[in-house]
Amino acid sequence: MRGRDVMKSKKELYPVSDTAALVMLWASEYYRTKPLTRAYVNGLDLSSGEELLRCYDRICPWYHEVIINRKHFISQTVQALTVKDDSPVTIVNLGAGFSPLALEMVPLLSDTRRVIEIDLAGMRRKHELYEELVPEQSGWISCIEADITEPGALMDALLPEQDGTGLPRLIVVMEGLTYYIRRSGMEQILDTLSSLSLSQSIVFEHLKPCRLISDERRFIPYEIFSHVRDHIAYDQMTTYSRDEIPAMLSPAFTCRYYDMSDMERQRIGGTRYFPTADSGWLSCAVAERGALSKPV
Repeated sequence: MRGRDVMKSKKELYPVSDTAALVMLWASEYYRTKPLTRAYVNGLDLSSGEELLRCYDRICPWYHEVIINRKHFISQTVQALTVKDDSPVTIVNLGAGFSPLALEMVPLLSDTRRVIEIDLAGMRRKHELYEELVPEQSGWISCIEADITEPGALMDALLPEQDGTGLPRLIVVMEGLTYYIRRSGMEQILDTLSSLSLSQSIVFEHLKPCRLISDERRFIPYEIFSHVRDHIAYDQMTTYSRDEIPAMLSPAFTCRYYDMSDMERQRIGGTRYFPTADSGWLSCAVAERGALSKPV
C-alpha cells in the first residue's frame, strides 16, 4: 500500500490524525523524492489514515495524482513568489497541519525570508521535528498554535513575528483549508490579513462547485467529500468558482487562476488524468497586491 514504506516502526513516531494522515499517504510518492520531506515523514505515524485511504481508493484509485499535482504546484508557486525580488518576505501557511511545506522552502530561507505555520494543534511537535532535521534553518520557521478563524488570535499569532518594520511582504498559503471554513469566515480571515501588509500574495486552493465539474467526474469529489464531511461531523463543504474569489478581495489584487489540468501540465509537461478544465475539482487562485504583483 502507498505510504507503508514511510512507517518503518511505530515506536516513538508522532501520531497524526486520520484525515491529515490520509493526505500525507496520498502524497507519499511526492515526499519520497525529497530527502528532507522523506526523513520528516519517517518520523510520523500515518497508520490512522490507512482505513480512509482504502475507502477512497475504491472510489478513485488514482486520487493521489490530485494531491501530488496540488502540492507540486503550490510549492513551485510559493518558491517563485519568494524569489521575485530581494525584499524581506514572510510565508504564512494557514491550517498547515503536518504538511512539510516549510522544509521545501529551506534552501531559500534566511534572516529576511521566514516561514510561519499556524494550526490548532501539533505545532510544537512539528517544530521539534524541524529542529532535528534542519537545526540551523529551524530558527527561521515558526510553528504556532492558534485558531485562524478568530481575527484576534490570527493577529496575535502574526504580529509578534514582525521585526521593527512590520511585515513588509506576505505570501499566504491556503492548501486543503478553504473547504472547511464558511465563506463569511474566509472573508474575515482575508480582511485580517489585508491589514497586515500592503504587498501580499495569496495562494488560494479550493474545491469547485459541482456544476463546474464534468458529468463523468462529478461523482468522485461528491462521494469522497460527502464521506469526509460526515466523518468529521461538518455540515457542508464550501466551494468557490473562479469569479467568487476576486470578489472577496480588494480591487487592488490581480488574480490568476489554475485548474487541475494546468497543475498537471506544469508537473509532467502534459495531461494524463485531467485533459480539460472541468475534469478536475480542485483549483487554485494566485492573487497579488502591491508593487510586486507582476506575473511569476
